[in-house]
Amino acid sequence: MTDQTRLVMTLADAYARFQGPQTIHDKLGAVFVELVRVVEHDVRRGLSRRLGSADWLPVELARALARDEIEIATPVISASPLLNENDLLQLLATATTEHRLQVALRPGLAAKVSQAILDSDEPLLLTALASNIYAQLPEDGLERLVDASQDIIGIRQPLTLHPGLDEALAERLYRWVASTLQDALCERFPHHADKLKLAMSDTVQQLQDARIAMQMHDSGRLTPASLMRFVRENRHTLFLQSLCLLAEIRTDELDFLIRRPSARHFYLACLAAGIDRAAFPDVLEGLRRQGMSLPPPLLDSELRLGERDRYQAKLELRAIVDCLGNSPSMH
Repeated sequence: MTDQTRLVMTLADAYARFQGPQTIHDKLGAVFVELVRVVEHDVRRGLSRRLGSADWLPVELARALARDEIEIATPVISASPLLNENDLLQLLATATTEHRLQVALRPGLAAKVSQAILDSDEPLLLTALASNIYAQLPEDGLERLVDASQDIIGIRQPLTLHPGLDEALAERLYRWVASTLQDALCERFPHHADKLKLAMSDTVQQLQDARIAMQMHDSGRLTPASLMRFVRENRHTLFLQSLCLLAEIRTDELDFLIRRPSARHFYLACLAAGIDRAAFPDVLEGLRRQGMSLPPPLLDSELRLGERDRYQAKLELRAIVDCLGNSPSMH
């Protein structure tokens, strides 16, 4: 043990055992902090490893060690009870990637800190958070991690093992993980395995239909008549993909319109895609036969929307979609 190490540990022991007045205890703590600031790297590293989880250190010393070089900071960031939420948030905002990674891996991480990690959108931090099964997550935290796994490959494996994963989130995760992880999800949710596989089949079909719709659109072969043919051929996913292209809306926007209590919004989307007013009841009936859940048919008075032309329908549809997009229920 070096002389510096002996001096630091002697002072640490004196600070821990001191029973005198608080003012003197505080001064002793200030001396302790200043001494640690000037000792060699190896001494600070040894102190951090031995006392990183101690609850009696001066708070300022714990904060200083947490901002030190990463091999010194790691034991303190990982285990010190003296670091509060604000300290961890400050590290996330100002420290190196290695320091932020240790924050994300800290057991018992508070939901407020997890929220900051989710908001960072940093793949490495999100992967670490997904691996940290003891972290508290905000209400939508695990859902956001599953959504992120579509683009971040490294996050997928820890999510398949996460204790908070339920069948609904497993179904979403199943769609883009590798076959070995798909098998793991089926083993974890054996009563849900058939539905997981069906969801994957549906996703593949959606991707294929999206590609067909885009090719037809780019070549000028996608028309309102094509949409009616897709309904008759029971190809509802191809119909929906094509409808979005002709009505100039996104698939998530169309999905939200379909889930509205009235069919008026879906009707307006069909008008914007060029489907004739008289054909709309056939569209509703054809899609229902294919198992789609749709609002009830429109009244005759509501069908008068068809008196406007396609251009007007597109303008009104865009205004409605933009308005609904600002609603919390759409997010």
